[in-house]
Amino acid sequence: MSAALRQFLWRRTHEKNSGDLSESFERILDEDVFPKINALLKEVASLQEGSIENLLRHAHLFFMDDSDLVLVLREVLKRRNLDELIRKRLLTLLKHVEATADPRRLKAGINTALKARLFGKALNINPALIRQSYRYFLESDAREIEIYQEWIISYGYQKRAAIVDFMEGALLTDIDSQDPSCSRHEFGNLLGKLGQLKLLRSSDALFIKKILGIPLVRTFNDSEKSWLLFMLCILQDPDDLDDFLTEVIGERTFFSRSALRSSLLQVIYRACKSLPLELFIEPGYSQLLAEKLAKIAYGQELIEHQRAIEQHEKSAGFIYRPQQNKRREVLSL
Repeated sequence: MSAALRQFLWRRTHEKNSGDLSESFERILDEDVFPKINALLKEVASLQEGSIENLLRHAHLFFMDDSDLVLVLREVLKRRNLDELIRKRLLTLLKHVEATADPRRLKAGINTALKARLFGKALNINPALIRQSYRYFLESDAREIEIYQEWIISYGYQKRAAIVDFMEGALLTDIDSQDPSCSRHEFGNLLGKLGQLKLLRSSDALFIKKILGIPLVRTFNDSEKSWLLFMLCILQDPDDLDDFLTEVIGERTFFSRSALRSSLLQVIYRACKSLPLELFIEPGYSQLLAEKLAKIAYGQELIEHQRAIEQHEKSAGFIYRPQQNKRREVLSL
């Protein structure tokens, strides 16, 4: 047994020196791969005859993800000088995992591991986590906007565009692999879902540009995160526009000059009009949003008109005192 382990360690060192190591094991996303492989071999060698479930339980102590475990077993079994008992046990374990693991998750994890490693390094994200998000994407029945929000929550709003890039790259890699995780029909549906997510990403970028590109808006709220949340909210529930506006621009808007308020609402209106109809979760929501914005703008105009009248009458020597029946009584100063 020890001779086989020494041989394996020698080969590992040789591969590391020759540059073949990364090519063999770069798709394994678990940390500390080689110490765990060595520990797994020792564990397999020392185990008494038992059930395959017991062997799998011990293997999962080192490699919890089935995709990583399968990749490890396949690579280790390529070694020529493994002890035959170890080889037999590892081969039995490999066949068991391949037969019992969820096939979609297993294949997706294997096919996209390298892509996850590259993106994880570039974005400073745990590659195993982003790979898991891809698996959830394959399985999810949620609306695209809900998936988009979940990615924002998981990885931060700053990385949302890059996460969509990863999902696109991972999906195309999966499709082109020798053993894809899904059927052609399933991939067709996923490509449609991805197209909607890409539309959401580009519309998001345009919306934020239209909003924060205006200095006036930035005086009220210059937070990209706040305006992103506003956009996601109105796409799903435009009926609560008043609350969303209060949240994003605050009460201070009502104490601003009428010209500023009017200009601000115009900017928001134009940005909202740029949102594609397909992004609203209900067909009539785009029209509802436009009507709500117009109503708010008209209400502001009425308020300003009334204030102008009152200011004029006040300067002329009159004030208004509201009565309980809401009629106005003119009093001389």
